[in-house]
Amino acid sequence: MTKISALLTVISLLSVRSYADPAVIIRERAKELSNENNVRQGVAPPTQPTAPSMANPNVPAGPTLSPAIMRFSTDLSAVKADAIVTAEQNQKFAQQLMAAAQGTKPSLASTTKLATDVSAAFSEKPLSATSRARFVQELDAVLNPGKYPQARPEKIIEDIQAIFQENGLPRMKALAIANDVQKVAAEVRR
Repeated sequence: MTKISALLTVISLLSVRSYADPAVIIRERAKELSNENNVRQGVAPPTQPTAPSMANPNVPAGPTLSPAIMRFSTDLSAVKADAIVTAEQNQKFAQQLMAAAQGTKPSLASTTKLATDVSAAFSEKPLSATSRARFVQELDAVLNPGKYPQARPEKIIEDIQAIFQENGLPRMKALAIANDVQKVAAEVRR
């Protein structure tokens, strides 16, 4: 019996190694660390131009956030560490996200999944006010791509993952939030 379990373990390890090329894993982790450092150092988020040009100092500020996304941010700030987020609160968060989309609306299922994962992350360890503002602005860019023509969705999703990882959320949970945002973004862009 021991020989069979040892053989199965070796086979499973060899099969996993064939699927995950170490170079790809290292490259992806390096990108994640770079994104986390950008968040930590306050590099402009992908929803904003990198720097205003000196030739035109009257560059307008970014688009204003919708009232629904501002309520979402305010309600998220009320979630404290180790708090239990109720299903009603998650439903409210999901409805606020749907209301924030000014064009094509994402599905209730995808916004509920995103709201549940985000509220769980906040109950584990809430984001600081600056990180929360950056996160909410990027959610607005995902929900309203027409307001942010220079924004690139893949960079926004990477930045959202980096925001949560830099805040101390485990990588898999931050990745789950990023995947939820990616699904919402795909639904909005249809």
